[in-house]
Amino acid sequence: MSSTEVIIVNWSSREQTLECVTAVEQQLGDVDGASITVVDNGSTDGSAQAIAVRHPRVKLFPLTENRGFTGGLRAALTGSRARNVIFLNNDAVPEAGWLAALHEAMEQAADDVVSVAGKIVSPDGQLLDFVGGVLTFDGHAFQDGFRMAAGSRPDPAPGEELLFACGGNMISRRELLMDLGAFDDDYFAYLEDVDFGWRTWISGYRAVIEPRAVVRHASSSTSNRLGDFERGVLFERNALQTALKNYEDLAHSAGAILFAYMHRLHHYATTRNLNVAELMRAPFGGAFASGGGKRSLFGRAWRKLFGPTPIAAIDDPLTAMQFRALEWIMRNQTRIATKRDDVQKRRKRSDAEIFAKFPLHFVPTYPGDDELMRSPLFRALRPALPALDRELADIMRTH
Repeated sequence: MSSTEVIIVNWSSREQTLECVTAVEQQLGDVDGASITVVDNGSTDGSAQAIAVRHPRVKLFPLTENRGFTGGLRAALTGSRARNVIFLNNDAVPEAGWLAALHEAMEQAADDVVSVAGKIVSPDGQLLDFVGGVLTFDGHAFQDGFRMAAGSRPDPAPGEELLFACGGNMISRRELLMDLGAFDDDYFAYLEDVDFGWRTWISGYRAVIEPRAVVRHASSSTSNRLGDFERGVLFERNALQTALKNYEDLAHSAGAILFAYMHRLHHYATTRNLNVAELMRAPFGGAFASGGGKRSLFGRAWRKLFGPTPIAAIDDPLTAMQFRALEWIMRNQTRIATKRDDVQKRRKRSDAEIFAKFPLHFVPTYPGDDELMRSPLFRALRPALPALDRELADIMRTH
């Protein structure tokens, strides 16, 4: 049995993955029995072949399709027998001593610690990427201090508690990880680590940090290839399912989440699309854009030849992104409810106890959010849980 297995997921990022594997391989001697596994998600750039040739000691899982970050990790975990597993982004390069620091932190941690997070910085080490994170009321999350100057946030102490470890640099006890369900395969990518962290605390376990285990990360280098709108669908649907699965009192908490989603969808639909005045017309407040009741001879001929003229049209990718995320939730609502039942059956801590340590965040993020969060109806719907109101610029650099 390997003491610690480093798992890296690659998707057509040959050079970055080779650099990552080389850096990890140089540290394997620091931990007895350590090993590397690379899952290749159906790459088309020769990644798998290059890894096999240059790093013959690496265990390689060449998949025939892109199963995402969560699917790639699941493939490796299915065949793992290691005591501890490390998840490392393929576009990250560990600094000296990283592997030993993570391994020792996990081995010395209390029995109720499932995961230990490492610290993540920019490739030049000048900017922060991850030293902790915050959860928003609607299931989104932020890395606190993201892209701010290194040193602008004090390093947490070794062993300091976190709500979640970042999946790009973390170590977990494999058997506990698997018992808790590991990362949810339905996420594909994004927020799967936040969901797992929340579930960890719900189940009576903890996550902590070891800031001396540092990697340098080229943030978003892989995810940018998905495209903003495809990535946006994943963010939106994953945030919704995180909230729907994990809130203890969903009936009490869902009002603010769903009202916020409707507000954002309404804002996009009515400000970014064609013929939106028809969407906002009062009942009986004028004729339809397509002509109302009795049609002219020309109108009937046009309709016969070319079909009906739409009274409004969604031609904006951001609006479509919101609808696509919501459509996935509606199509998979039974599946989400089943997973929610499993989470709640494991509950050992209340949300009030969890958020007393890690307050929920209300952060205006989307166009129109300032108006939303000031509105009396939204404030009436806010869950009565420990929370903070913050500005996005206080959490991360936004320009």
